[in-house]
Amino acid sequence: MTECKRMRQASRLPENPIRRMRIAARLLREQHAELAAWLEAAVQEHIMQGTDMDRALGFAGTLGRTPRFDVLRVLRNRLLSRALLHLHGDMRALHREVLLYLERVPEYLKDRQQPDITWTAARRLIHRAHRQGLGLPATLDGLRKALRNMGCS
Repeated sequence: MTECKRMRQASRLPENPIRRMRIAARLLREQHAELAAWLEAAVQEHIMQGTDMDRALGFAGTLGRTPRFDVLRVLRNRLLSRALLHLHGDMRALHREVLLYLERVPEYLKDRQQPDITWTAARRLIHRAHRQGLGLPATLDGLRKALRNMGCS
């Protein structure tokens, strides 16, 4: 066997995803012990108790609240906050813009990955907030609550 072939085989990841996770945890130990311990504990829980990996890692939340939802909510709210800045901090103007977007922008434009280049900066940010997939707060109180609760996850 040639040296090159031997090196390629040595660097190849195992096909078993559990072994891959264990390798990742081992590699993390020196850099971030707490993160490595979290990953190792999740793998161990999956093996010993049969817990789904998404639940063992904490990705499957309870009552429909997942870490993914929290991250998307924060991203959406930050985008709405930036739109508010473009509207000079006028919450009522943001509310009007959100309603105009929801009621008058055709679905085919809402479905586009990128906003229309002719839109205002605020509308483009509202579009990006909409694209997070959580919906937009359609009431003034809903917008206030969303922007008040912008805690980072």
